[in-house]
Amino acid sequence: MIRIGIVVQRYGNEVIGGAEALARNVAERLLRQGFRVTVFTTCARDYLTWRNEYPAGESFLRGVAIRRFPVSRERDIAAFNLFSDEFFAQAAADRDEERWIAEQGPLCPDLVQGLVAAEKEIDLFLFFTYLYYPTIAGLRAVTKPAILFPTAHDEPPITLAAMGDVFRRPRALFFLTGAEMDLARRLFDPPGSMCLVRTGLDILPAVDEKPFRRRFLLVAPYLLYAGRIERGKGLEAVFDHYRALKREAYVDLVLIGKKMMDLPGIQGLKYLGFVAEAEKLAAFKGAVLSLQPSPLESLSITTLESFSVRTPVLVNRDCPALMEHVNMSGAGLAFGDQQEFLSGFRRIHRRPALRALMGEKGLEYVRQYYSWEAVLREIQAGIAEILEIKTT
Repeated sequence: MIRIGIVVQRYGNEVIGGAEALARNVAERLLRQGFRVTVFTTCARDYLTWRNEYPAGESFLRGVAIRRFPVSRERDIAAFNLFSDEFFAQAAADRDEERWIAEQGPLCPDLVQGLVAAEKEIDLFLFFTYLYYPTIAGLRAVTKPAILFPTAHDEPPITLAAMGDVFRRPRALFFLTGAEMDLARRLFDPPGSMCLVRTGLDILPAVDEKPFRRRFLLVAPYLLYAGRIERGKGLEAVFDHYRALKREAYVDLVLIGKKMMDLPGIQGLKYLGFVAEAEKLAAFKGAVLSLQPSPLESLSITTLESFSVRTPVLVNRDCPALMEHVNMSGAGLAFGDQQEFLSGFRRIHRRPALRALMGEKGLEYVRQYYSWEAVLREIQAGIAEILEIKTT
C-alpha cells in the first residue's frame, strides 16, 4: 500500500478555501483508491489570524488520518499587511525574507518536525499551496519525494528568492490551469516534471433555483458574486459598474460568502451571508450571470461551479486563469472597464438564446476537463511515475 502524506496549512469541514478544499478532496479520494493517507496540518481554522481552534494531536475525518500541530503565534492581519507593504517596497537585497515567511505563517515548527519524524512511514508527500510556511519549511526539511500543487498566480510573494527552492525541490508540480503552469515555467524553469491535473468538480444532475429565490425574496434578475468579500478581489470596481448598470436595467447584485470589508449602500445590492453548498449552486443557477472580478486567481472554483449549472460568467480580463476558462469554454465574457462590464451584461441579458448556448458550453467544459475521474487518473499516474523513479 502506497503511503501518502498530505501537507496543507488548514484542514477540516469548516475550513473555507480553494486550496484547502482541493487537499481535502484529494485526500479522501486517494483513500478510496486504496492509498494510505495521512494529513499533516495546523490547529488553525481561520487564515486571517491562524488562531489555534482545532485540538492538537491525531484525529480522523471521513476515514482520513489527521495530525494537527499548534501554530506558534497568531497573526494580526492589519499589522501584517502594513509590514508586507513596507517589505515589498524595499529592494530585494534588503528584504528579510525569513521574517516575512514567519510573519505570513502559519508559523508551526512542530509541524515541520512532525514531517521529519514521520518520513519513515511515508512514501511520498503532497504539498498544497506554495505561499505558506508549512510548504516552504516542509519542502526544505523532507527527504522523501514530494509533489507540489502550487495554486499560484502572479503576485509579489512569488518573486521572493526563497520561492526558487519551493518550485525546484519537488519531483513534480501539479497545476490547476495552463496559465498557472506557464507562470511557473517562466519564473522558475523547474527541473521536476510539470503536469496539468486541474481539479475535480461534482456535477449535480438537477439544481432548482426557485426555493433559493423564495427564501431570500429575490424577485428581480440578479448578478451573483460568490466568494470571499474582501479588498483585492476587484469588488470596488464592480460596485462602481453596478451603479452605472442600475441606471439602465432592473437588476440586483447578490453577494454570498464571508464578508471582510464594508459594503456601499447601493439600492439593489444584497448581501446574503454564507450559504450551504446546495444553496450556492441554486444561487448560480438563478443568476443572469456570475461575476469573477478578481485579478489574482490560480483557478476560481466558483467559475467552474457557475459553468456546472449552465450560468455564464463575466470575468476580469487581467487574470490569465480566468481568461483561460472563458477562452477554452466559450461560456463567458471578460471586462476591463465599465463599458465592457455593461456591454457584457447587455449581451447576455438581452439574448436568451446566446445565454443558453454559453451555458451548455460551460457545462461541457467542466465535464471534459474537471471530472474527478480524469483528475485522479493524472494524480495517480504522477505518483506512480515518481515512485518508479525512486526505486530504479
